[in-house]
Amino acid sequence: MDNNPVPDHCRGFENLEREVSLRIANREIRGKIPDAVRGTFLRIGPGRSELGGRTFGHWFDGDGMVHALTFDEQGARYRNRFVRTPKYRAETAAGQIKKRSFGHNAPGGILANIGRPPANAANTSIVQHGDRLLAQWEGGRPWALDPHDLKTLGEASFGGGLKPFEPFSAHGHHHPDSGRYYNHGVSLGRHGPQVNLYQIGPGGRMERRGRFPLPRLTFLHGSAMSKRHWLFLEQPVAMTGVTKMMLGLRTVDQCMTHNPAWGMRAHVIDLNSLERTHTFELDPFVVFHFGNAREIGDELIVELVRFPDFTVNQGLRDFTRHYQNDAGEPGQLRLNLRTGKQTYRPLPHQAGCEFPTFDNRYQGERSRVLFNTALADQGGFFNAVQRLDTESGHTALHRMGPGRFVSEAVFVPEGEKEGDGYLCAAVYDVNTHCSEIVLLDARSENLEEVAAVPLPHHIPHGFHCGWVSPG
Repeated sequence: MDNNPVPDHCRGFENLEREVSLRIANREIRGKIPDAVRGTFLRIGPGRSELGGRTFGHWFDGDGMVHALTFDEQGARYRNRFVRTPKYRAETAAGQIKKRSFGHNAPGGILANIGRPPANAANTSIVQHGDRLLAQWEGGRPWALDPHDLKTLGEASFGGGLKPFEPFSAHGHHHPDSGRYYNHGVSLGRHGPQVNLYQIGPGGRMERRGRFPLPRLTFLHGSAMSKRHWLFLEQPVAMTGVTKMMLGLRTVDQCMTHNPAWGMRAHVIDLNSLERTHTFELDPFVVFHFGNAREIGDELIVELVRFPDFTVNQGLRDFTRHYQNDAGEPGQLRLNLRTGKQTYRPLPHQAGCEFPTFDNRYQGERSRVLFNTALADQGGFFNAVQRLDTESGHTALHRMGPGRFVSEAVFVPEGEKEGDGYLCAAVYDVNTHCSEIVLLDARSENLEEVAAVPLPHHIPHGFHCGWVSPG
């Protein structure tokens, strides 16, 4: 019997079954929405993590729900909808878990799981490309949504260029000059493990593909992109025992192995050719998310959040009862493309963190401001937002307050200078079991709150967010 009390923040994992469309008037908003903030804040994550009295095996398995809050002159409009994947439809109709997922197998033993890949939950990241939103996962095609009403339109194949079941990462990059969208996926090719590279045109069709080999099925959750280069860090986390997984004897999660003896390599891809041009040997660590990347002289420079190992995955399993955030270390990696020299340095910070973000107007350009979600107190869940100046070392930290927990924040620009603008994020308040969409002044000394839009329900703890400007 488990005698440990469930931490308060775990209430934020509870299901949100309602899909609503509502308006929040200016008089209901705490503070004042700045005139420059006109657009739509997007947030994605599991809308439900339990079904039929059974919790999904891993936080990554919950059915994707998209939340959209549009700021306008009258206040704000909010709407939310589940992504209607085959997994969602089948399990909703049955009222119970039916599909195999990342962290659990389908009921029914080997015969119900053999040869079946995990079902796409479409729950990890949300991005707009062309006239569609893309709800992205990790192991299959993204799901296209109508940006106006969040209606599910179907799987995105980019004009047939992405085949069924081909992996497509949760994290891609819009090139700031061409408008092309780049993404990747790790798969087993004819000659072994490989990284598939996808270049998608502004109109939504696959323009070009590339690939490069890996020694194993490495977990490559994210990457970094500058104006001319695409960077992948081959970390010492990979799938092993794939045969047992395909036979239905293990879940994908049970096959994820961390082995520092594998070492770590940085692979640099030339965007003009989609060919690998440089490989660097690094001291091993674990990384999920990256900040800005840019070329300065011969160097490729990127910010990231570093973890010493993969223990963060342990908390993602029994997440509704025991989840405790692990916080990483913000750092900067510099790769000299002429000499082959590489250096890494930790960045000054007040609290451990994750989800690095930056002023996207400076993507691929010289920059110094990095934002992230922070763990101001050990244990529990992210409860602060942090700003770092990578050149001066100056830091700022905004605590959300007792019983208030935050996920990724997105930058919303206002002025011309880097960092002139606001941070927008969803904040869950365990005291009311409701959420707010909060705006913080990204320039102020302590990232002071500017406004907060209250919602009549909670937004379940989730993953990533985005911002779509009007027009």
